[in-house]
Amino acid sequence: MKDPLKLIKTINILVADDMEAIRTLVKASLKTVGANNIDIAYDGESAWKVLSNKKIGLIICDWDMPKMSGLDLLKKIKASSEHKHIPFLLLTATTEKALVMQAVKAGVTDYLSKPFKPSELEYRVVKMLRKVK
Repeated sequence: MKDPLKLIKTINILVADDMEAIRTLVKASLKTVGANNIDIAYDGESAWKVLSNKKIGLIICDWDMPKMSGLDLLKKIKASSEHKHIPFLLLTATTEKALVMQAVKAGVTDYLSKPFKPSELEYRVVKMLRKVK
């Protein structure tokens, strides 16, 4: 197990959300815990393109996006032998148990309900990175 606060400084993090305010909040929160390499995608389709061109160590993704939802992106990632190991944090406005269970069954590492406090996001990210080998 690596030190998550050292790891976050070196890995590439992908943030995918169609709302600029959320992207800005997530990016600022990540910088607070030391993240240096943050890529931004505006929907699931552009997130997949980033994954195809760059080694990503963590994904933070909105559920409800145009072109390809976060859940569809998660399923595509988990079906890919190249990307299935990447920790995936799903941001969602829903707390409906059936929908959350879809994400769990698809292999999500963790999820965070919107609205959230930056400290909650920071905690989840550090917790997820503790499990990275």
